[in-house]
Amino acid sequence: MRFKKGIILAAGKGTRLSPATKVTVKPLLPLYDKPLLYYALSNLIKAGVREVLFISQKKDIPEFRKLFGSGKQLGMKFSYAFQKKQVGIPDAINIAKKFINKKPFVLALADNLFVGKSFTSTLKKVQSLKDGAAVLAVKTKYPHKSAVIEYDREKNIKSIIEKPKKPKSNLTIPGLYFYDKDSISIVKDLKPSKRKELEIVDVHQSYLRKKLLKVFTLKKDVKWFDTGDAEEMLEASNYIHKYQKKEKKLFGSIEMDSYLNGWITRKQLRTLINQMPNSKYKEKLSALA
Repeated sequence: MRFKKGIILAAGKGTRLSPATKVTVKPLLPLYDKPLLYYALSNLIKAGVREVLFISQKKDIPEFRKLFGSGKQLGMKFSYAFQKKQVGIPDAINIAKKFINKKPFVLALADNLFVGKSFTSTLKKVQSLKDGAAVLAVKTKYPHKSAVIEYDREKNIKSIIEKPKKPKSNLTIPGLYFYDKDSISIVKDLKPSKRKELEIVDVHQSYLRKKLLKVFTLKKDVKWFDTGDAEEMLEASNYIHKYQKKEKKLFGSIEMDSYLNGWITRKQLRTLINQMPNSKYKEKLSALA
């Protein structure tokens, strides 16, 4: 399957980041030298996605449009929708039904970051998926905070358990998911959990029962951040600062990523740079263009 469509779910209230989120919505908060939302969009660009639907709270759509516009400047196509009520991650698939249009798609959570050289090559491997769904797996010190993958002796997936009290592995599923069109009917049949929400782990369990769930484990060089609170935001910011300094390149630059994909020309990239106000980000991008 070729994943050309992507959804970014950015409808969270960001209460754990208050009072910072009283000023602006969480996905638009700065993370080092760019808005948090840049990184989620960068992930999709690296995955080859050119059509993106941003799902946010209704009041935040004007700010998202102001930041990203139609996407034409990046050789992409952007659209916007809102979530009336927060009833779980799978609701994004319900909202995006027309956008998906029975095509395979990627669902990204706005606050998940992946930093590392091998990440892009892993995304290319996911493109080899013929049908079903795919998730990423990453080793973590805190598996009890997320969905955990358990394998049997033959290295087959035995189960996926959401936030287990006693995790049977340290492999967890971060917020970047790949689905075929069958996900629409799967979500339609979901029942709310005890939290009265639709759970994304139930979508994965459904694919697993049909033996149509593929797991791609990220290599050791890839660092995953789930930026849920101020400490995690700070840790991610510091890591990206050091990474960019070491690698001498911009990470999470949607302009450069689009250029490297061949979606915009060098001339178009230079035009985007010239339109930017003077900043360190502009200086770094200019030096690389």
